[in-house]
Amino acid sequence: MTTFRTTVHSMAMPFVVEIDDADAEACEPAVAQFHAALEWADDVFSRWREDSYLRMVERGELTLDEAPRELREVLEACEWFREATAGGFDARRGDGVVDPTGLVKGWAVARAARHLDGARGTGWMVGASGDVLVAPGTERRVGIADPRVKGDPTGTAVIDVVALGGAFTALATSGGAQVVDHIWDPATGEVARHFQQVSVAGTDLTEVDAWATAIAAGGPRIVAPALGRGLEVMVVTGERYDGTFDAQTSPGWPSVR
Repeated sequence: MTTFRTTVHSMAMPFVVEIDDADAEACEPAVAQFHAALEWADDVFSRWREDSYLRMVERGELTLDEAPRELREVLEACEWFREATAGGFDARRGDGVVDPTGLVKGWAVARAARHLDGARGTGWMVGASGDVLVAPGTERRVGIADPRVKGDPTGTAVIDVVALGGAFTALATSGGAQVVDHIWDPATGEVARHFQQVSVAGTDLTEVDAWATAIAAGGPRIVAPALGRGLEVMVVTGERYDGTFDAQTSPGWPSVR
């Protein structure tokens, strides 16, 4: 089996794309459309660009109805996940600003990945800085990075390996490995330090991304509602003296170790 591999950059991060059994001539336009969809999402949702639709709506330069309809869709999804996660996921910051960043990456990748079907390969995978999405039927073994590793973890030892492509096609990992203390607990308003790292497996990247953030932010009380949604969870609770980790997994966690 030959696999087409490439990396595109958008939203200030790399996105690794692999397409199985497809001609490069068919892959390149499909990846270009995937990339363009990510760039469009950045145009709409970026908090760091003054010209994004999100920032213009915040400043009152546009109404929500004048912005792309997807902006309202994501803001409404943020509120839906706030209720579904019992407040674990909350896009409302302490200063009252609504920040959908915790949802946007997974949502944008899931939306953009539809273009990869145009390559007419036997399957594809997208790796998005800790989050992974594969086409149904695409077999992949994916490593969960060591939370102590800063920067690109490629080539470093992993703490677990999971199988994607069967019952689970989406995986999201949340924690402070790359940006320390950037997740806050909505219940206390303080930095969330319940777990060193949280990974969630399911079939919808938007959903697993939101729930991974919710568990990292809200702590153990959010795990049961996640399992009730049919998701599987791994939480890293601490580091042992020998450099390994204490971790807990749900009964159906798709580890191959």
